[in-house]
Amino acid sequence: SFLGAPVNAERICSDGKGSYRDYKGGSIYWHPDTGAFEVHGSIKAKWNALGKEKSYLGYPTSDESICSGARFNSFQRGGIY
Repeated sequence: SFLGAPVNAERICSDGKGSYRDYKGGSIYWHPDTGAFEVHGSIKAKWNALGKEKSYLGYPTSDESICSGARFNSFQRGGIY
């Protein structure tokens, strides 16, 4: 896949609720309430800057998608486009 090879083992998130694994091209985050979704590129960079899962957005609830030419990820309490 475009995520490439893993660069670390699965780790527990800083909030103690979910887990993640980083890959060369992005990350997959998992939470018991949302499931597992990938985050990468500029959206991941913005989410990281906001505080990742501890930010007001929470965990991802979709893989990155395209809508009307824009890329986006949905999160528990919002989205990044």
